[in-house]
Amino acid sequence: MKIWSEETEDIYRLPEISQEDINHIEKEIKKDLPESYKELVLQKNGGYLNVNSVLIEKGNLDYIGIDHIYGAGSPGILDSPSVIKEWGLPDHLLIFSGEGNYWFALDYTANTPSVIYIEQESNKLVKVANSFDSFLKNLSTTTTTFTDDELDMKWSKKESDKIFSGNDYTLIEEVLLSFQYDENLDMNWYMTKALELSTHPNLMVREVVVSILRNNAEEVLAEADLTNQELLLKALRNLLEDPNHDIKNEAEDIIESNIKKLKR
Repeated sequence: MKIWSEETEDIYRLPEISQEDINHIEKEIKKDLPESYKELVLQKNGGYLNVNSVLIEKGNLDYIGIDHIYGAGSPGILDSPSVIKEWGLPDHLLIFSGEGNYWFALDYTANTPSVIYIEQESNKLVKVANSFDSFLKNLSTTTTTFTDDELDMKWSKKESDKIFSGNDYTLIEEVLLSFQYDENLDMNWYMTKALELSTHPNLMVREVVVSILRNNAEEVLAEADLTNQELLLKALRNLLEDPNHDIKNEAEDIIESNIKKLKR
C-alpha cells in the first residue's frame, strides 16, 4: 500500500536524509528505530499519509484517525523529549505523530517497541499495535456512510462540543454533517465550530468543514447577521492557507462563487 501522500505543501515533511543521518539520530535519542520506520523516512522524511486511520489490534475492531507521521529530525521525532517533558509523559516513549494533546508513540518498555495512542485531556491510553510493522499494515482509509436513522440522530451542542474537542475524526465528521439537516440549527454556534475546526490537524475534518461552508455560504451571506458572515469569512481565510491543495482550491471557489455578496 502506498503510505505517503503526494501533497506538495507538506508541513510535516523534512529534508531528505541518509542512513548515516539516521544512525546519528539513533545515537542522539538513545533508541533503535524500527527498521520499517527507517525505510519509510528514507523514501520520504515525514509528511501527510495517503490514509486517514489505523485499525486497533483488539477484540472489538475500532479505528483511530491519523493523517501524518513525523520525519527523522526536527521538527519531528527529535522533538519527542521536549513534548514528553512538557506534558509529563513517560521517558520510555518516542512520539512519532500527533498535535496538541494527542499523540502516537513507540513504547520502548519491550525489546520490540509497540505503538500506543495517548489522549492527554481524557487520560486515554490505547495500545494500537504490537509493533510499528503491524501499525503500518493496519493503516487504512475509512469512509462514513449514513442511514436515514443516523441522519436523524440528534446531539446537543454540549455533547457536540465534547466530540469536536476529541480525536474520533469519523464521529466529528458525522456530527458536523448531521447538523445540516437540523431545521432549528443555531447558525452562530455552527459557524463558530466551523471556524474552530478550520485549522484542525486532521485532513478529513478540514475537508468536512470546507464542505459545510460551501453548503451554507449562500444562506449565511443572505442573512442580516453580520457576526455569522464574519465567522464564515474567517474560516474561509484559514482554509485559503491550508496545506492541502484541494481544500485551498475549494475555499477559493466558494469565495469566487459568492464574490458579489462578499463585497456588499
